[in-house]
Amino acid sequence: MLGRPKTVAVVVCTYNWHEALRLCLGSLTKQTRKPDEVIIADDGSTPETSKTIDEFRSRLPIKHIWQQDEGFRRAMALNKAFSACKSDYIIQVDGDIILGHHFVEDHINEARTGHFLVGSRGKLGRDMTLKMLSTGKGSPEFYSRGLTRRQNTIRLPFLTRFFYNYKQNRKERGCNMSFWRKDLLSVNGYDNGMVGYGSEDVDLAARLRRNGVYKRFIKFKAIEFHLYHKKVVCDRNAVSPNHRLYEFHNINNITRVEDGMAKFISHAQII
Repeated sequence: MLGRPKTVAVVVCTYNWHEALRLCLGSLTKQTRKPDEVIIADDGSTPETSKTIDEFRSRLPIKHIWQQDEGFRRAMALNKAFSACKSDYIIQVDGDIILGHHFVEDHINEARTGHFLVGSRGKLGRDMTLKMLSTGKGSPEFYSRGLTRRQNTIRLPFLTRFFYNYKQNRKERGCNMSFWRKDLLSVNGYDNGMVGYGSEDVDLAARLRRNGVYKRFIKFKAIEFHLYHKKVVCDRNAVSPNHRLYEFHNINNITRVEDGMAKFISHAQII
């Protein structure tokens, strides 16, 4: 099929929650289509995270990209991970996500030239999350107890094509997105100047659109389950530095940022 990627990397962003990362990586070992690369974008975790990653090195083709803990620098951590990817297609998730068995396969099958993909997520309740974290095991399904946003965990591939333009005006979340590597390079990935939580995913998607790469929503496919944790409030008001930078890019019709992934392509610190 035109536009089908030949190789795929899964980039997992994490910070100091190795118990959740163990569940995420465990779900990657059970995929119907294994990724060619698994890149851990680590925003300064302690050695416990490295130990967890080492548990999976014999089962997954892992690269661990670590940076010093100097506050919330997710955008930079992801750019460093992107720069270490060799695959022609990149799926981005967070480290507190459990992936459905067809997750990677679905992203690959829905990939099209000139598009990036965005999926949705179900949410696991507190009790179910605590049980999975304590055992280090978990394969939630649509019918699992304690699941919210249950409708987002139904896998019905024959319906997906009717929802490609769904939620076009909603803000994107990087916990379930995928891109052609060449498209990320064309906009230089995330803006490293976005420090702190909020607006980085929305900004990247907006710049991709201005560059002629359009959003394709893949409802009923690429199922994932978000582990429970306390909600982080995203500051999108006028005084948020990240939001101001996002608005600056919009007003000035910027597609490619100056300070992005390109600066790391030859310098990624792989563990």
